[in-house]
Amino acid sequence: MTTHQDTSSRAKTKDSVRLTIESDTQKAIGHLHVTVPASVVNIIYREAAQSQKHKVNPIGFSQETVPFEYIDEHYKTQLIEHLKEFILKYVVISFLYQEMRRQKIIAVGEPRLQAISLNFNEDARYSFEFTPVQINTSIRDWKYLPYKPPVRKKYKDIDKQAELFLTEEMEKEKKHIDTSTINVGDWVSFDVTLYDQNQKQLLSSNYKENLWVHISNEETNFAYQELFVGKKKGDFFLTTDESIQEYFSSQIDTHYQFGVKIVDVLSQHYLSMLSFKEHFKIKSNRKVLQKFVEVFSFRNDISLRRSMVEEALQLLIKTYPYDIPSSAIFRQQKLLLEHIQKNPDYMVYKKEPDFLEKINSLATKQISEVIMIDRFAFQENIQVSDEEVSNYLNLTKRNRTKEFIYFQHKSLRAQGTDFPISSESLKQACLREKTLNHILYRLKKL
Repeated sequence: MTTHQDTSSRAKTKDSVRLTIESDTQKAIGHLHVTVPASVVNIIYREAAQSQKHKVNPIGFSQETVPFEYIDEHYKTQLIEHLKEFILKYVVISFLYQEMRRQKIIAVGEPRLQAISLNFNEDARYSFEFTPVQINTSIRDWKYLPYKPPVRKKYKDIDKQAELFLTEEMEKEKKHIDTSTINVGDWVSFDVTLYDQNQKQLLSSNYKENLWVHISNEETNFAYQELFVGKKKGDFFLTTDESIQEYFSSQIDTHYQFGVKIVDVLSQHYLSMLSFKEHFKIKSNRKVLQKFVEVFSFRNDISLRRSMVEEALQLLIKTYPYDIPSSAIFRQQKLLLEHIQKNPDYMVYKKEPDFLEKINSLATKQISEVIMIDRFAFQENIQVSDEEVSNYLNLTKRNRTKEFIYFQHKSLRAQGTDFPISSESLKQACLREKTLNHILYRLKKL
């Protein structure tokens, strides 16, 4: 077993979050331990206790003057459980994704939370289990592989549909003047920072969480409509809004004071051509039109774009194979079955004699593709920025352009995107899409 410790990109002080990695190649299992310093735990614990004063009514004290010691003694168990969740969502998850990319850690599937150790006046420790991928050799000469992209259907109506789509979106963009005011249907990126009851920032500026939320017109999203609609990019405000409280705390009612800064707004009224061009590294509208044809041309219910991606990945996996642990395939099969069971036609699928074989093949294919794309991302030293998250989400605005997204974020696959998504989590999907575009661009040049 090997152990490696590294700190975050924050200043390396006693107040830094730290990551320790343990891996056992013989058992094909590893552990990631995220340590949050006691100084941070104590600040949040005291503020959590402060936010619970409205619940208590002890003899001899008004709610405003209830001492910390009283709440600590009577509500410590609930506060500890709450802090485990709050710090996980406010600090740990984003830090973990960030460090896994920075340290080029390839894992099969998502890290799995195994244990949390947290107490007042002590460092908090979050332990995750993961299936590591040990890569000892680089992928060489891949740019010279004999890749032949599938041929598109040369129907004139396909070109006309793509051209009409492009024209309509460009007209919508011209007519839409104000792109900074938030409306229903928009995507909003916002920073959340913890403040105390006196409107003073509690932690250093390093400790903030950046989230994206889709302001849909669903009733379940009404709270975010009230919070954001009408505001603009760059706006900052303090809030105790319940929707944000509930995002960070599902176990107890909290009354934190949050500072919210609107970082970016993606208007639903039009598909941004500038963003589209940046995502695919193309410059002219003629190239944009050619790119749109990829999602208008279908054969056997499979788009040209998806055929191109799957054939390229299949070629790479066949040329540079990797042994996948059976435990990882089993976990992926379980996830697939849980998803398929929600389909009304599940019982019909299940009766097929080769049903389990198909599930096994699909699980193996999905894991192989993610491992391959992550190997490329780290070997080619591909980085991902906040702007590229915006470009990725721009593709979700239209059903047609969603077809361009191969490595779709799990929250975008779910029915409804009414809840905030961590931007660091989104960057994982963005990095894979960017790497995929890099591969296709290089292979098609020959």
